[in-house]
Amino acid sequence: MTALRSGKVFGRATALIAAAAVTAGMVQAGPAEAGRYASSKSPYWLVGRLDQRLTAACRKGEFNQRRDMRIFIGYNEPEGRASTGVARREWNLKDRRGLAVPGVTYHFFDDGYSTCKVYVAGP
Repeated sequence: MTALRSGKVFGRATALIAAAAVTAGMVQAGPAEAGRYASSKSPYWLVGRLDQRLTAACRKGEFNQRRDMRIFIGYNEPEGRASTGVARREWNLKDRRGLAVPGVTYHFFDDGYSTCKVYVAGP
C-alpha cells in the first residue's frame, strides 16, 4: 500500500470531488486527517471502473497524481483495506499523453509503483 500523505485542498476541485464521493456512498472525514477526504466501508476496487489503458500509463509514469495522496479516500473493508489518491484533469493530475477527460475523477491505487491501478469514477 502506498504511504499516506496529507495535504490541504480548497476551492472548486474540492466541491467536484465531494460530488463524486457522495454519489459513491462515502462519508466525508473530519478534520483529524487533513488529506483524508472520505472513508468507505466498501473495498477500494468498487470506487469506480478499472481502466486498463490508464493503469498501463500510470505504471509507465505517464498518468499519475502530481502530488501522491494529496487528497485520498480510506477503505476499511477487511478484504479491500487500502487508500486511493484522488485526481481530476483540472486538479492534481500529471497527464503526459492527454488521456484525461473533463468531469471525471481518477482514483489511484499504488501510484508510482509497478502495481498501480487507476479507477475511473464519472461519465
